[in-house]
Amino acid sequence: MRLQSKLSSTIFILAVSLATASASVVTYSGEDIMPTTTSAHPISAAAAASFATAVGTLGTSSLVTFEGDALGSFSHLTIAPGVTMNGTDYNGANQTIRNTSNSPTIPTLDGYNTTPGGAYFVEMQAGTLTFTFASPIDAFGAYFSGVQYFFSGESIQFSDGTSETISIPEAGTNGGIGALDFVGFTDVGKSITSITIDAGTSTDPGADYIGVDDVQFLTIPSTSAPEPSSIGLAVSGSIGLALLMLRRRRAQQA
Repeated sequence: MRLQSKLSSTIFILAVSLATASASVVTYSGEDIMPTTTSAHPISAAAAASFATAVGTLGTSSLVTFEGDALGSFSHLTIAPGVTMNGTDYNGANQTIRNTSNSPTIPTLDGYNTTPGGAYFVEMQAGTLTFTFASPIDAFGAYFSGVQYFFSGESIQFSDGTSETISIPEAGTNGGIGALDFVGFTDVGKSITSITIDAGTSTDPGADYIGVDDVQFLTIPSTSAPEPSSIGLAVSGSIGLALLMLRRRRAQQA
């Protein structure tokens, strides 16, 4: 009986360990006040590095810099294999890819490129920007430039089974100086198919113009999420092995 009890416990523990465990959202964010578009940004860079380290333990992420995309407005743009981007500004018009600020006299308040050696970025004239993934992801991050604290409050929105909202930081700035943020998150084991950046709407007096650049995401490998039938076979096989061991031990004792 002692052996049977021990093996029964082993079978139960084995079955539980093969169940998929859910993980919560882990956020990485940092913000720097930017007197110029090329000012040092150690806080946001540190957040980006921490995000990259976390993602590196999960797999190899993809990076979108927009450097190879066409300048101008877009309605539905493919930015990577299986990844599309669309959105509308606060007037309902398409969002735009630019290589210069929409406000050249005050670019730190409008948005700008953050790719080293690059020039292109997505300019959001408030409104929304949505990324859609044919293959689900469980990590996402990006730089957000021209962020101003007295506007509506930009956010990243997605669903991982429940509605999730991550706020983009808005530290107090004065004298017409904007901020550069990095915001990323991991949500291990969740299948996320779209990400929406929200910078305010036409009915919101706090709608903000921001830049979006250096977008990173981690696609879930198809082999990392076995089908329920596969899990069932694994559990059945393990239980069968344990029962075979039990019968053999009884035969030896007899």
